[in-house]
Amino acid sequence: MAVYTELTKQQIGDLLSAYELGDLQSLRGAGDGIENTTYFLSLDSGTELVLTLFESLSRDALLFYIELTSALHDKCLPVPCPLRDGRGCALQSLAAKPVLIFPRVAGEHIRQPGIEEVRKMAVVLGNIHRHSLSLSLQHPNPYGLQWMQRSWAIIRSSLSEQENQMLVEQLRLKEKHLALNLPRAVIHGDLFRDNILFFDGEISGVIDFYGAGTDALLLDMAIAVNDWCTNAEGLVDAEKRSAFMQAYESQRSLSCEEHEHWQQAQQLAATRFWLSRQHEQMLVQQGAERVLKDPKHCKRLLLQHLNRL
Repeated sequence: MAVYTELTKQQIGDLLSAYELGDLQSLRGAGDGIENTTYFLSLDSGTELVLTLFESLSRDALLFYIELTSALHDKCLPVPCPLRDGRGCALQSLAAKPVLIFPRVAGEHIRQPGIEEVRKMAVVLGNIHRHSLSLSLQHPNPYGLQWMQRSWAIIRSSLSEQENQMLVEQLRLKEKHLALNLPRAVIHGDLFRDNILFFDGEISGVIDFYGAGTDALLLDMAIAVNDWCTNAEGLVDAEKRSAFMQAYESQRSLSCEEHEHWQQAQQLAATRFWLSRQHEQMLVQQGAERVLKDPKHCKRLLLQHLNRL
């Protein structure tokens, strides 16, 4: 969450009038985030909202995310879905860019999750996957093989020969992974600690589905483990990983093929975020306004998974 497009109180207040929730009392821009502009809104009725303005996502992609989060919310999962105005419309526009408004979910991000928080996250992720398999929704993974290939082509000149060779091998692995008979459905694709909220010790919200798309469920699990089960030094904690697996399988049992290719999924998860963070770093060096996350952390994770082979 961050602010890249400045909005006035008048602009937001005029938009909110279509929702009949109350008048805008105050607004505060979020200070972190990578791609979108986010404001926290307080209304005179006591209602708290989150407004997200999308800097680059297409209308079609957003319509998919609206349908996905609404479907998961209807399954009683802790997934906030966009509010609809008096005409039943969720997708709005401000400053010639698409906007969604969400209820603000109570809770905080867990910076250093313990085993119990890891277990609770894994149960929720397993539950989301179980329901996702039953949905007819499909959407190309925006961070799939083609994106990985394009991103590598952009950043390769900034990498060493050894780093480029590692990425060549990972791209080949991704191609092989796509041919496997692994369970596939719409995945979250970015289930880091900053995309789950806890309130009174329980998960109150799973947010930011804007990297969602159809891919192997195993990849979504690996993305979560690579973040939630690492310690301060960036090393994967075996006890947390084991707790994650046990809790996840209480909701959805893994196939033999998924167990067999788990290590590869962890490599691909690390590669996906190494590529995106390296690309973001290049954009900032070229003058773009971005909130950076360290690409070297993901490279170290990849090396760690490769060294376990």
